[in-house]
Amino acid sequence: MVTYLIGTDGRSASEAICANLEADGLGPDDRLVVVNVQMTDDVDHIRAGEAALEVFEDRFADGPEVEVHQLNRGKAPSRELVDYADRVDADRMVIALRRHSRTERVIFGSVAHSLLQRVTIPITLVPLDEGAD
Repeated sequence: MVTYLIGTDGRSASEAICANLEADGLGPDDRLVVVNVQMTDDVDHIRAGEAALEVFEDRFADGPEVEVHQLNRGKAPSRELVDYADRVDADRMVIALRRHSRTERVIFGSVAHSLLQRVTIPITLVPLDEGAD
């Protein structure tokens, strides 16, 4: 059994991650802990996060075990994911990778870059098509 900690920020990210997990041979005894981190109280963002989590519940309704969490505690997504990986004793982490311009990376940072510097478990970065939400 493998425990995956999955970070998702939108429906397209969830769909890409699900496809990647299926292609990599996700087992029926594996456990998916899926996290959506919100840093806003905006209702539309919260609903979009909930829709991203529902992708996993719908896609894997017949197994493996899926546990979803939406967090809004004021922590940066990378910090929440690292903390949650420790909490659930994750074996692997999976997130979607968006392409950013250099300016966007400097201004906004990169969750993937921060995670790569901080996690000690294997991490899979699933590339998203340009323009994905």
